[in-house]
Amino acid sequence: MRVGPYKRQMRQFSAQKTLMVTFIVCASFPSCLCAQVTEIPITPKPVGSGARALGQSAFIAVADDATAASWNPAGLINLERPEASFVGAWRSVEEDYSMTNPLESRSPESWSDSEINFMSYVHPLQVGNTDVVISINYHQVYDFGVDFNGNLTIPLLGFDQVIQVKGKSEGALSAYTLAGGLSIPDYPEITIGVGVNWYTQSLLNDYAWQIKKTRTVTDLKEPPEVFQSTFDDKFDDLRAQNLTFGLLWDVYERQENLLTFGLVYHTPFTASLDYEHKQYTESVLTYNPGSRNMEIDFPASFGAGVNYRFSDSLSAAFDVEWKEWSKYKQKHADGKKTSPFKDDTLAYRLGFEHLRFPESTEQPVFALRYGAFYEPRPAWPESLSVYGLSLGYGWTVKDQFSLDFAYQFRWGEENLGNFDYDIEEHFFVISLIKYF
Repeated sequence: MRVGPYKRQMRQFSAQKTLMVTFIVCASFPSCLCAQVTEIPITPKPVGSGARALGQSAFIAVADDATAASWNPAGLINLERPEASFVGAWRSVEEDYSMTNPLESRSPESWSDSEINFMSYVHPLQVGNTDVVISINYHQVYDFGVDFNGNLTIPLLGFDQVIQVKGKSEGALSAYTLAGGLSIPDYPEITIGVGVNWYTQSLLNDYAWQIKKTRTVTDLKEPPEVFQSTFDDKFDDLRAQNLTFGLLWDVYERQENLLTFGLVYHTPFTASLDYEHKQYTESVLTYNPGSRNMEIDFPASFGAGVNYRFSDSLSAAFDVEWKEWSKYKQKHADGKKTSPFKDDTLAYRLGFEHLRFPESTEQPVFALRYGAFYEPRPAWPESLSVYGLSLGYGWTVKDQFSLDFAYQFRWGEENLGNFDYDIEEHFFVISLIKYF
């Protein structure tokens, strides 16, 4: 029986919907391959700041360098001299998918990117009898990078149809922060801090993030027919603000031993940005409705940590951090807000630091750091369990500058119903701090 145009169109739409659902689960890909309805493009991945913090993993109750502005601004009070810092990062990602449907496939992906992770200038002040430290910094908050390449074969009457979607997303959400920490004169064991964050796109990009993808439909008949469309989604001019509050409390101190408790809270924020979608068919622009404004609600997070110094040369830290991903929502053109995630996440981090002090001030101070962590990521239909190990090394030369390196290895494996998903990440960070 000949398949009518309407039934054939409905079959193709059903097949495209199957592929669409797969991509949403894998990478929060737009829910319509034609991109006529704007959806949250990918899962935002949180990024930590600084080689020292990432090498040690747990840092909320440590926070004794400039990256305290993002980890816990109360820790800025630990800085006694003006300093400037720069941190660069490079990441390599490998993703693998095992589909249960023999007609569906998704190629393993291997890709890498680099970013400015953190920059800052810190200046201590004396205001009356109170010590105050002010920090101006830039840091990467969320990463939007991902590559994807998927195929779906549809058996039709007399021939097969193959739909391939291939593309990538690039970009990052970063923040400029003005932060300050101060000690309380009557309670010197307690310090507090606050940071004001202005969110924008990465310094290395002209946009917040961009998704470029190509859809190729091939009818395997004689002769074969190929239809190709290209889509370019650009999210630009991002604007948002929020606050970060921090507290550090030296609970117990005796000789070399010190127990410190830390708290940090990042308020939720709504990002306003411009969205532009362009569609090309056979390299000819066929759809360009212009740009429009959209909003995305980013979640609040709360963290607590403890740090215990066994001696001047050895300390251990432990952090717990909760993120309210169930409140991560996008506002649609009709004014309604929806969230692709139903679960909040709870992360755990454990880390250690060993210091080796020189016999004279002319020799450098060496530091060895290592840790382990569990940091689940938001995904659909449930969060993705990600585990990691960290290793860091650094030295300070003549109290003039510090050079630190960190490496993190992350891995995760999850059965998400119609496929198994595996991920491996290698994250390298290097930082330079100049003391004045």
